[in-house]
Amino acid sequence: MKILHVLQSKLSLPARDYGGTERIVWGLLTAQQASGHEVRLLWGDAPDLPKNAARHDATKSMREQIGGWPDIVHFHQPFDGELDVPYISTEHGNAEHARSYGQNTVFLSARHANNHNAECFIHNGLDWTEYGQPHLGKPQNYFHFLGKAKWPIKNLSGAVAVSKQAGVKLQILGGVRFSLSSRGFYFHPDWHLRFNGMVGGAVKHKLVRNSRGLLFPVRWHEPFGLAIIESLYLGAPVFATPYGAIPEIITQPELGFLSSSYSELASVMQDSSKYDREACHHYAKTRFNNLTMAAAYQQCYLKVISGGVLNSKKPYAEHRWHELLPVTN
Repeated sequence: MKILHVLQSKLSLPARDYGGTERIVWGLLTAQQASGHEVRLLWGDAPDLPKNAARHDATKSMREQIGGWPDIVHFHQPFDGELDVPYISTEHGNAEHARSYGQNTVFLSARHANNHNAECFIHNGLDWTEYGQPHLGKPQNYFHFLGKAKWPIKNLSGAVAVSKQAGVKLQILGGVRFSLSSRGFYFHPDWHLRFNGMVGGAVKHKLVRNSRGLLFPVRWHEPFGLAIIESLYLGAPVFATPYGAIPEIITQPELGFLSSSYSELASVMQDSSKYDREACHHYAKTRFNNLTMAAAYQQCYLKVISGGVLNSKKPYAEHRWHELLPVTN
C-alpha cells in the first residue's frame, strides 16, 4: 500500500526530543515501512527532512500537492475537503472551539471520541526501541511531573501541592521555576522541587526510569497521554486524575492510582513500592507499541478504500474542550 502522511509541522523527523504528534507519526510510518508499505510525507517547513518527505506549499491546493500517487492519505490534523484519493484524518488534540470534523476522523481514545460525538478511536503507540531499558529495581527518591508546565490544564501547581502533602521530592520535566507565560504566571520557590526545563531524549528517559512514579494531576480531558505510557514503559507507576483517556490506560491497580483528590494521591504516593514496576513496563510494551497502532490504522485504511466510513455521522464539538476540571485538596 502507498501511504502519504500529511502534517504541517516545523519539527524535523525523527522527533525524539519533543513533539508528541511527530513522534507518533514517526512511529507509525516506521511500523508501516517494516510491514512493506511505501510511505511518503507531506511536511511543514522543517529542516533536515528525510528523503521521502516533501514540504507543504501554501500556494498550492492540497489536491494539487497530493496528486494521484497514494492509495490512502493520512492527515494528522483535521481535514474535510475534496481529494482524488481516499483519506482519513487523526485529531491529536482537543477542539479549541465549536467545530465539525470529517466523517473519516480518528480520535485517540474512547473518551476523546465521545467528547467529539464520534465512535472511531485508536490508542497511540510508540517505537520502544528508542527508549532504552527500563529500571525495574529500587528507584531513586523522587517522583516526576512530565508536561508543559506553563499550561494550566497540565496543573503543575496541583502537582506541587500533592508532592508537598506527600512529603516527596519532585523532578519537573517540561518547565522552569518562574514563568510569565501568556498562559499564566507561576513561581514555585519550594526546594523539594527540581526544574529541568524542556528535556527530551536520553536525558528525559534517565530521569523517568529512575523515578518512583509519574505525578500527572491534569485538569482537562487528556486526549491520550504519551507521558503516561512513556513512564509506564520505563517502569514508573502513574498517580493521576481520572480524566479523559487516563482511566483507559491505567486499568489495573498495579499500574498506579487515579483520584481527583490531592490528599488521596499524596497518601498512596507515600507507599509507592507496592506498585509493580515490571508489570508497568510489560503492559506499556505490549499494549501501546507502534506495531499495534499501525495494525489498527491499517483496518481504517482498508475500510475507507473500500468505500466505508469510520463514523456513522460527522463528528462535532459543541464547545471548547479546554476548561479546567475540578479537583479537591
